[in-house]
Amino acid sequence: MISFVMKKESISMNEEPQPDLSGQEAPGEEEFRICTELSDFPVSDCPAYLKEGVGGVCLSGHMTIQVLDNKFRIAPNMIFTLFPWQLAFIKEVSEDFRMTFFRVSQTMFIDTLSGLWRLRPGFFFYMSRHIVSRSDEDHIRRFLNYCDLMEYWNEKSPANCRRETLMQFLRLYYWTLYAAYINDPMAEVTRYTHKEELAFRFMYYIIEEHSPDKDVAYYAQKLGLTPKSLTNLIRSISGQSARDWIVYYTIFEIKSLLRDSSLDIKAIAARTHFPDHATLSRYFRRYTGMTPTKYRESFFF
Repeated sequence: MISFVMKKESISMNEEPQPDLSGQEAPGEEEFRICTELSDFPVSDCPAYLKEGVGGVCLSGHMTIQVLDNKFRIAPNMIFTLFPWQLAFIKEVSEDFRMTFFRVSQTMFIDTLSGLWRLRPGFFFYMSRHIVSRSDEDHIRRFLNYCDLMEYWNEKSPANCRRETLMQFLRLYYWTLYAAYINDPMAEVTRYTHKEELAFRFMYYIIEEHSPDKDVAYYAQKLGLTPKSLTNLIRSISGQSARDWIVYYTIFEIKSLLRDSSLDIKAIAARTHFPDHATLSRYFRRYTGMTPTKYRESFFF
């Protein structure tokens, strides 16, 4: 087995992280890239909540990875997918392990999925149990060609179109995963722990009932929990607080609606239960660093 040293992040259950949806990456970091080295893999032997999405294929050797309480052995001809917010770490990795994978930042991941409209909350829990899939040689070759295409357009696209171009490719990848989920007859009967079931219901309520005036206390009451208990429960599963997830989904839906050019900001404010478009604009700018109009301009040229 090989050993490796990677940047480790401590997990504190007492801190209240602020959601950062600005799309501004740390100096020297990219929103998207194709990698082949284990040292670039955003998972280490120290349990940590992922801040990126990953999609890759094992070419040789093997690696055992744990996501929440589930262990997965990644071997040749297996494609693997990890989502941001999953608690993951590597348990073992062989000397001859080789892979090709893409990394996508948390913000780019959210923006990508916002283009897929409203996903069922069970999808995210389903993916924590189905991070690997065995594929035939033709599918592996198609995945590697897909990575080559993304790498090419990441380098060759005009700067003002690059991000949206990459997200269109990524949407195809995540949509195929979502299509597999909604067509899996076992997806809705998967047994979850009590903690996962509460988290699932919380996500369902956010999607179905969210509005700016509904806070953590509102959802906690629906679940028969205290606000503190709900916050700790959600953070133990995702590394983010309950409040963060309320913000994430609200921004997610606003971004989805902004992609519909037939809707003005006033109509979007009404659909997302904001009292007026000015309040929505302040909220959106607070968490993304840009106005709704500026965000819309980034993909309508």
